[in-house]
Amino acid sequence: MISSTLAMPYAPWTPTSAAAAAEMALDVTAVQWPLSVWIARHPWPALEHLSFLEAMRRLQALGGVRLYPSWRLLQDAKSRGEIDPNALQDRMDQYLDHYVPATLRAAFARIQPRLTLEQAELPISAEAAALAARTAARVDLPHDALRFPLPSDEARTRVDALTSRYLRLYLDRGQSAWAMPGRDEGLFAAARALLMRDPALSKAERRRVEELPRDPDEVLAFGLDRFRAAPRFAADYFRVHHLRMPGFVGALRYRDREEGGQGRLMREYLALRILIEWAVAGPDGVFAPHPDWTGLAQAAAHVADVEGELADDLVLAVHRYMTADRYAVWLEAWEQTLDAQLVRSGAAPSRTQEADAQLLFCIDVRSERLRRHLEALGPYATYGCAGFFNLPVRTQPLDSAYAHPSCPAIVTPVADMRERAMEPSAYDRRLRVTGALRAVGLSFKKLKQASVASLALPELSGGYLALHALVQSVPRASARLRGLLRDSLPLVQTRWELAGEAHRSADPRNSALGGTAQLFASAAADLFRSIGLTEFARMVVVCGHEARVENQPHRAAFECGACGGQSGRHNARLLAMALNRADVRRLLRDQHGLHIPDETVFLAAVHITTTDEIEWVEVPKMPAQTERLWQQLDTNLRRAGACAAAERLEQLPGAEGRPDQREVVRRACDWSEIRPEWGLARNRAFWVGRLPDLDERLRGQVFAHDYDWRCDPDGAYLRAIVSGPVTVAQWINLQYYASAVAPHVHGGGNKVLQTVTAGVGVMNGNASDLLPGLPWQSIAADDGHLYHRPLRLTVVMEVPVAHAALLLRDHADFRQKVQNGWLRLWVRDTQSKKWWSAAEVLRNAQG
Repeated sequence: MISSTLAMPYAPWTPTSAAAAAEMALDVTAVQWPLSVWIARHPWPALEHLSFLEAMRRLQALGGVRLYPSWRLLQDAKSRGEIDPNALQDRMDQYLDHYVPATLRAAFARIQPRLTLEQAELPISAEAAALAARTAARVDLPHDALRFPLPSDEARTRVDALTSRYLRLYLDRGQSAWAMPGRDEGLFAAARALLMRDPALSKAERRRVEELPRDPDEVLAFGLDRFRAAPRFAADYFRVHHLRMPGFVGALRYRDREEGGQGRLMREYLALRILIEWAVAGPDGVFAPHPDWTGLAQAAAHVADVEGELADDLVLAVHRYMTADRYAVWLEAWEQTLDAQLVRSGAAPSRTQEADAQLLFCIDVRSERLRRHLEALGPYATYGCAGFFNLPVRTQPLDSAYAHPSCPAIVTPVADMRERAMEPSAYDRRLRVTGALRAVGLSFKKLKQASVASLALPELSGGYLALHALVQSVPRASARLRGLLRDSLPLVQTRWELAGEAHRSADPRNSALGGTAQLFASAAADLFRSIGLTEFARMVVVCGHEARVENQPHRAAFECGACGGQSGRHNARLLAMALNRADVRRLLRDQHGLHIPDETVFLAAVHITTTDEIEWVEVPKMPAQTERLWQQLDTNLRRAGACAAAERLEQLPGAEGRPDQREVVRRACDWSEIRPEWGLARNRAFWVGRLPDLDERLRGQVFAHDYDWRCDPDGAYLRAIVSGPVTVAQWINLQYYASAVAPHVHGGGNKVLQTVTAGVGVMNGNASDLLPGLPWQSIAADDGHLYHRPLRLTVVMEVPVAHAALLLRDHADFRQKVQNGWLRLWVRDTQSKKWWSAAEVLRNAQG
């Protein structure tokens, strides 16, 4: 029960209505995957019904964090010629037409030039302060702002630190020696019990904890009553709490989804925050959205010479422009300038000669470099597609105890595939060795955590650890030693099988796939038609990709996002094995009209993106002539990889003067290397069509997805491309964007200072949020130079404009993304060769 001292004269909230408001507040957050399967994510997927500008305004007002490129970065882009002054003026004119009322336009235009200065602050006179107060009085406030002042910085820090402590205990995945007491009872119950005994709280604060209800939804209702929230502003109160810790909230959303909690865990988080807030701040303050008094006063100082009723409206317009809109205008001019470079690119020459080999690569921007160099070396045709190769499966590799969704997060797996040893005796020998090594590692961890044994451990292990550190400090020697140890393990031949079954066939390597022939045939048919591959060469290579890095908590960020943050080798091997089977080819011919010649062989490979090397995963027996072609292809892949690596090294800090593959190999195996590669930094555009002939300034920045509209008369495959690969690329793009514009909130911190926490994420120190984004070293060359350009994704389509108009008319989600500015669109009409902007295509669709 709440004591009489907490009785509120205004109490319209019930636990049910408070829980409904809490559910609405989830729209400012996104699911955060654990480190082991970390994938790039869209930070604000539920806000796409708003324009990008309106969403950024709302997030900045609630969270107090600017979500546009900094003024210094925008000025730097202009000095490099990446912002055309004419484009900037064009965007400013459009802003005045669309966002400034006609009655204010002349006065606003007089003030606007000085608002463009980096330091646009003016002294706040008494007249300006009075004007700001009068303007604020007209604003529809979400609560009684004067009655509830903001808590002190110290109180805010304490609330965040205490919340972080209990959240990492609750989310722990075995990293801690002791589990959180009472965790089975739920986050709120377990944390409340610990708070009652927490020495970090005073006796008075613990008494306030005891005063609040034990039911989380009742605590939510108490928070809204205390906040005196009007119904339409209730969700904003909860959104403020979400935006204080977007990383932990994302991790809780993942846990809640995995456990089928239907949002209860998120309500428990909010209840815990309110509980700690009440204990620490008491009646002196709440974490609530407050008017930006300083910003309003500063805006008023700029319009103090304007008289009459228009002054109040002008203050609001100037305030909105200074806090968000001026950055939006410059960002759009930046994007418009670089789009002009992009549309000057064209498709590579049509494939007219017969190819010795066809190669399927992931659309990853790192594959674009390798594809371009390989096609320049011989009669090879490369194709870009999503790197899971259209296989909606979970895969469980031989040495793994877990099955992992090997497909994008937006795809639901429909089959479980397990890798099994073909020779049990060889696998048993291998298990004995690997099992012994795991046992040593587990014992070492337990000894470190033991209260008594840990005292003797340094004496016993010091020599070994010193030797280990010495070897690790010589990267190439360390990599060579690990390779020798790996090669000394018994070689195990494996096959894939459908989970729960063991299908038998003449070829045990294919025994697993008998029950999934229909799945593989349908997936392959859709894949081939979507990329325009309907005639097959003697050799078809299915090439996934993976990254090999050392000591990188975010190593999954370097892996294949289409495979759920894992290597693409398993999907590549599965598809190649399936397509070498007669029954799958028969289904492709009889049911899907695709004929694969008998002499065509499918091979599986993996592109190591940190070194640009190709490793062969599945090489079946082939005729002598085909084998000669394969050997020549292998040679050319090595040459293309060396060229791609040299191109990448030109942009990696510290690689000056070492433009050979030895440097990329060192970076991949060096445990002290904070930047083994750039990953997908500078991703800029998604090209739907033939591999583009890109301007040199755009190479390595484009997701290249092959598409031939002639194989897609009803546009079904184009809809699938924008629903799947384009959506995943947009998630990646916005993850990099958020990490670049707000690294301290939406980024991943400094790699050097990261602490892996609870096995699910990283923190800076031991009391920060669970950092949800990319490390600073993945987007910046150094503290003063941002490498990644925080620009929204531009989608380029090489299709008839009527095809694109039909897509926008029928695909509501994609149309919403384009109309609301979450991505940009250009269409190159394949018949007239004319370029069409998104606005022109939308008008065509509506007509």
